[in-house]
Amino acid sequence: MTMQHLMAAGNRIARRILLRADYPTVYTHDLALIALLWWHEVADDHACLEHVLSVTRFRNWKPGDGLSPFGQPFVSLHWALFVHTGDKAWVSRWVELARDFRAKVPRSFDNAVAHVHSPELGRIYVDWMQNYATWMARAGWLSGDETFFDEAASQYRLFRDALRDRQTGIWSQGRGFGPSPKFVSPIGWLRGQGWILRGMVESLTMIPARRRAHDALQELLREFATDLLRYQDKRGMWHQVPHRSDSYPETTGTGFIVHYLSRAVAQNLLPAEPFGAAARRGAEALAGFVTSDGTVLNGSYGSGPLLEMEHYLHRDAPPGDGHAPGTALLGLAGPFLTTDRRSKMALWRTVLKP
Repeated sequence: MTMQHLMAAGNRIARRILLRADYPTVYTHDLALIALLWWHEVADDHACLEHVLSVTRFRNWKPGDGLSPFGQPFVSLHWALFVHTGDKAWVSRWVELARDFRAKVPRSFDNAVAHVHSPELGRIYVDWMQNYATWMARAGWLSGDETFFDEAASQYRLFRDALRDRQTGIWSQGRGFGPSPKFVSPIGWLRGQGWILRGMVESLTMIPARRRAHDALQELLREFATDLLRYQDKRGMWHQVPHRSDSYPETTGTGFIVHYLSRAVAQNLLPAEPFGAAARRGAEALAGFVTSDGTVLNGSYGSGPLLEMEHYLHRDAPPGDGHAPGTALLGLAGPFLTTDRRSKMALWRTVLKP
């Protein structure tokens, strides 16, 4: 499949996102808007940027308004607006809020950050942690306070030790959601792996090279990415339960993995072989799950950590699930990040001096 085919599939998704007139403040919508900002870069499509800015006006946001780590649990549209517009006002309160976030976030018995829902239970959850660690890394980059870098890297290590299965290399989605605080949910869910990879790469983007935290986290990234490559199928997809080939090929996790493997290669965090080649194959496969009207198929319905493997295996994947447009569009943008100079301009803004 040519890059033109990837561009065509991405354009179909982008057009479908652009058709929506309103975007309430829900993370699935913000994920789609962040993907539009990346598509603006790779496709030179200014309608994508203008649409995102129109959504901020619809929400009555001015730069800096509405920024909240607790209110934006998994992604930050504010940070993406800073990256893609260059307007630092979008993140003017980031460090102040990060200090408050670090002080108030609940923690489990091993100091791993716990989810804010039922904090007394100390439940840990990869979707939540990756956002927390990314907030910390970005705060360190903005402030120069290296304790934020150490906090970010330490959380990935704590979660790895608690959730990684030694045999498969796959991480569980969470701990403490079952009969006891130490109950680890069955290893599986692909989008959980995508969230982990997202957090690692977004965090490493902010942590300067040759820092202790950078070296420690890059080592974890290489281990995790190498384990993921074991489970890419011949077509190029990853599956709903990665180590179970009898589970369905899943687009939201594949989209995350393709985008962030591509970003890691572009930033020299991972070598082009085998990771860039795997990302390209994943993008080509992903394009086959985009219909003529831009609907993305095979996107797993949202899920907190589940109690049984069967529940992951048979999780519904309705056409056009809310997670699918943003993750798939990010995935289709991925290969352009390693080949197109224009798209790298936004990427490199995030590694300039703050």
